[in-house]
Amino acid sequence: MCVDATRSALPNRTTFLSSIVAGSAFASVAFAAAGSAVRADAVAPIALPDPPTGMTAANARAAAIAASSPFVAATYARIHALANSIVDPELRANVAELLADPKPTFAARYPTDESRRALLDICVSAGYVAAAAPLATIFPPNTDGNRAPQPFWSAAGSYNGSHHAYPGGLAVHENFNATMATEFASTYDTVYFGGTQAIDRDVAIGAALYHDVMKTIVFQWNDDGTLFPEGNIGDTGAHHVLSGAEAISRGRSPRFVIALLSAHAAPSLGDEAKVVTWCRAAALIAGVDPITYGLLRHDGTGLRLAPDFVPIEAFVNHLSDHDYVLSVHAMHAVLPELARHGADRWYSNDVLAKRSAIALYWILSTGGRPAFDREVEAAVRRS
Repeated sequence: MCVDATRSALPNRTTFLSSIVAGSAFASVAFAAAGSAVRADAVAPIALPDPPTGMTAANARAAAIAASSPFVAATYARIHALANSIVDPELRANVAELLADPKPTFAARYPTDESRRALLDICVSAGYVAAAAPLATIFPPNTDGNRAPQPFWSAAGSYNGSHHAYPGGLAVHENFNATMATEFASTYDTVYFGGTQAIDRDVAIGAALYHDVMKTIVFQWNDDGTLFPEGNIGDTGAHHVLSGAEAISRGRSPRFVIALLSAHAAPSLGDEAKVVTWCRAAALIAGVDPITYGLLRHDGTGLRLAPDFVPIEAFVNHLSDHDYVLSVHAMHAVLPELARHGADRWYSNDVLAKRSAIALYWILSTGGRPAFDREVEAAVRRS
């Protein structure tokens, strides 16, 4: 999920999620505050994948900040462990490849400005993007399809001022979501299936790790430490549909793609039409027919999702994508406090990459500004 910093972060149907997410986040905050997202004995450290060549100076600066953070390194190790827990060897290899090299392969289908503008025009005609939408809505700068503009592990999780808007924030967000996906799956299995593993962990984990991955192209870094603005596709942040297009481009199953594209709205309670729109837009961008691919079907009145009964993993992925309930609030509270220490955006990026907004917010809420100031100064000294 990506929530605009100027809007309310709380959806009207997720009061219960607020307590779940806040409680789960609090359990790991103590480790985050000490500079580690997981227990030291839980996951073995691993080397971060090499960054792509030819990065812009700003993307390279963000990567250097993320690479210097033990918090980001521990987070990526946890994500690597989650990806490795996928049982299906093809999906496991596919997710691992994506995390190591999140290049937008869908973009390689459109090698010229003419082909890209033609696609944009089709998307405008279909109502997926606004008539005045720039080409960067689908093809941000540095998006040639042959390389990633920045590593997965140094990308931001959202736009300026919103959740995880710091180097490494995307990895932090997806670590939380994939972890929550496993917890939701286990809880459903325990409560409704007598402990039998009914929920497909491969899809739950894989979709959670996949569904925001094109934030690596959408949220690139400006020289002043701010982020590229994001356009909308299908009335949601462009990264969502582009991640679905990338999943199709990389050969993921219709069931997997539907689960992925249910992150921003569950296909229920009147919201199935939203997921249908995102499937249509993602298929169009990936160059496939959504019906032939198995995403959608005609039911006599219009297009519906292809399965007669949408898999539970789609709902699990939606439920797991609620880290923003707390993390947006934390960013809103922490950024003004960081501004007291330094006006430079890169300063804030560095501190947040080493501590996270949620950990710093926890310090504010339990120790007040004096404890917060000590923690920020300690983070800077150890930079």
